[in-house]
Amino acid sequence: MPRRDKRADIVNAGIRIFSQKGFQHCSVEDILKEANVARATFYSYFDSKKDLFVELVDSILNTMYEIVRRELEEMPNSLDELQARAKQTILEVFEFFQDNLDFAAIYIQEVMGLNPEIDFKIIEWQDRTSNVLKGLLQKGIDQGFFRPIDVEVVARIVSGAPQHVGITQFLYTDQVDIPRFADAMADYLIYGVANKD
Repeated sequence: MPRRDKRADIVNAGIRIFSQKGFQHCSVEDILKEANVARATFYSYFDSKKDLFVELVDSILNTMYEIVRRELEEMPNSLDELQARAKQTILEVFEFFQDNLDFAAIYIQEVMGLNPEIDFKIIEWQDRTSNVLKGLLQKGIDQGFFRPIDVEVVARIVSGAPQHVGITQFLYTDQVDIPRFADAMADYLIYGVANKD
């Protein structure tokens, strides 16, 4: 019989408990019961409830960053190819939320404003994502794909738009047509800055 991965049990229990009760309204005891582990086992892996929560937030942010980096780090050869990559990026972020709704609920409902350490991680993620997009936008301007724009501001807008639209859709809509949203957002984001000449 395979040995139980108690750390994974704690992490998965944390995902369920944080998404159901929220960070402020749950206790380590709730997580222990859900994971079916002893208090000493929990503290052998995590220093506190916050320590577990920060790890979960880190995991969410790193997953989203890797999606963006993988799809958008290199400048494609045409606007149509860039639009297709942007659509794929948005599609993957939305599918990540859809496939991991408990996990995503932690990000959607609990992340910003909880404490300075977590706020710093969010800002750091936004900076990393914006830097990928700034490089892409600048290359697009240099190659004549995009009109001259303030790449700093536009990168922040572009990096934030899919996550904020996705958050409201997943929280307040029963069914999200992910391909439709991804296509429309990618079209708007890419062709909105396209060089019209």
